[in-house]
Amino acid sequence: MPLVCIDGTTVAISVDGPQVLAKTSDTVPSSTQNTLKVGGKSALLQADVADWLAGYETDYDNSPYSGGKAQGDAISEASALTANSVSDAEIVKSDTVFKGTLKVTKPGDGPNGSKDPVSTINIIVEITDPAQTQLKAT
Repeated sequence: MPLVCIDGTTVAISVDGPQVLAKTSDTVPSSTQNTLKVGGKSALLQADVADWLAGYETDYDNSPYSGGKAQGDAISEASALTANSVSDAEIVKSDTVFKGTLKVTKPGDGPNGSKDPVSTINIIVEITDPAQTQLKAT
């Protein structure tokens, strides 16, 4: 059974496309509003990942364009979540995978002063460290 993720979970961010991100890992904090606890720390919920993604920013390249910037936009899909029977909150597990999008905030520069025409980058977010080793979920 996979581990439940908690505050401080580490994720890997990869691109479903030709772009190359500068920031490919990050730590996801849980909400201070979250009352679901694992060993005294807040369990990580899908809403926490959505909040983290909204604040995620990275530089990116999309050959032949370089020097672009992108920011988290939305989660489009999540697999392997566990619903908490008390609150109906969707708890993130170590095998949860998210698909989402980044919006381009500054297009990369290309040859002859052209700008990258891409406005959205598709990403995959995978758990690399659930930040705890005790509690497992089905």
